[in-house]
Amino acid sequence: MSQPSLRVISGLPYLKERLAELYAARRNGQAEQFAAGFAEDGFMRLVADSRLVPEAGPFRGRAAIAKGVRQLFQRYEYVDGLVVDVVAEFDLAVIRRQLTLRSAVTGAVADFDVADFVRFRNGEIVELVQFMDTASLAVLAGRI
Repeated sequence: MSQPSLRVISGLPYLKERLAELYAARRNGQAEQFAAGFAEDGFMRLVADSRLVPEAGPFRGRAAIAKGVRQLFQRYEYVDGLVVDVVAEFDLAVIRRQLTLRSAVTGAVADFDVADFVRFRNGEIVELVQFMDTASLAVLAGRI
């Protein structure tokens, strides 16, 4: 007796497409377009000591996310980036990236490994929590 075939239909390609749009907006300095990828009650933060990285958030709601991302754009210029891995399942994604930033204050350039943990609801981001070496980010900005 043969095994029945199993056909699985998922929204994973859609989630990856949404993430690509999100990172393109961030890369291009489009804070409002970046924030538009979030649900109205969406949440974003960088896991960091706010004394060293005051622009880490948390930010709740599209307007606050756009404002917070604009502050990040003003302080850290995107030089280069690469999405290394995306692991996604239904409404969750983990993205590992490499990022090169330049400080607007010091002019110094540094490379970072970043992990983004993203949760979706109905195709919109409800939560984005980012992990990176925030002590090195504070050094880059001349805070340490």
